[in-house]
Amino acid sequence: MTKALIYGTGSIGSVYGYILHKAGVDVTAICRSNYEAVSKNGITIHSALWGDVHYRPHVARSVEESSSHCPFDFILVCTKAFGGRETALALQQVVSPDTAIVVAQNGIEVEKEYHQLFPQNTIISGVVWLPASPVEPGVVKMGAMERIEMGTYPAHVGSQVKVEQLASLWTLGGGTPIVHQDIQAKRWEKLAVNCAFNPMGALSRCDGANLLLSSEMADETVMGVLREVSSVAAAVGYEPSERFVEENMACHRASKQTGGKEQSMLVDVKAGRPLEVEAIFGNTVRIAKEHGVQVPRLEMLFCLAQALNFSIQRPPGRWKPLMS
Repeated sequence: MTKALIYGTGSIGSVYGYILHKAGVDVTAICRSNYEAVSKNGITIHSALWGDVHYRPHVARSVEESSSHCPFDFILVCTKAFGGRETALALQQVVSPDTAIVVAQNGIEVEKEYHQLFPQNTIISGVVWLPASPVEPGVVKMGAMERIEMGTYPAHVGSQVKVEQLASLWTLGGGTPIVHQDIQAKRWEKLAVNCAFNPMGALSRCDGANLLLSSEMADETVMGVLREVSSVAAAVGYEPSERFVEENMACHRASKQTGGKEQSMLVDVKAGRPLEVEAIFGNTVRIAKEHGVQVPRLEMLFCLAQALNFSIQRPPGRWKPLMS
């Protein structure tokens, strides 16, 4: 039987665990704050696609505890994109020579540290399109869309058989996989959307629709960010198509009539959780500087997103209270 480990059983990890479970995969889920609830009740998903569904994975508190279910054919990294090297190091004890590591996270170059640490393993980059949010521990609400675009990292390195095996399991479990020979073009497209809407939504407390409704400048400002990301992508050989930019904006503009949805960064701000600033903005701005691409909007958003994250975390020794 195929075995999979879900590292990060939040909203995304819970849904992906269900898809693999439905496909007949033996699923182990590493749970932290939701360990007691999932151990007792399993995982319930209220899905606009599948209705109310439920499953019971093996549950572990840590990577070490999950090792009793080794060897794993696939390890899905579904946490927020913080500290990739630390996560990769933590997973060493459960990565076997035949394990494929699936990096299902936002951002750019988030797969790099896994490839460096596990150069002989297949690294699969997963671009996630899945509106899902936690309701309570062990319970997730999911929207009417599920799609994962996948391919090896780097392109043409690793086992294409592993990618096709995962895609087949995904389809069998009722999911929607799309396999690409070079996934990075799709990762840059997702990054462009994240860079444009996530920080402005989080800073303004507006969902995508109300952000565009808020002022006459909003639409062109968003388009300006999309174009800057496109310029950085083009500098490394991956330029999001103008068609993608226009189609994505058309969807958001249409939401001004139908109502939009809150971006993940806004959800995290409201919940007081740390933000994926470095993976989304830090890496993008760094790549822009390396290639001499001017990105003033991205640099401003990076600075503001860092400040917002700083105010959420208030790191001891660095955060200063107001003058009394």
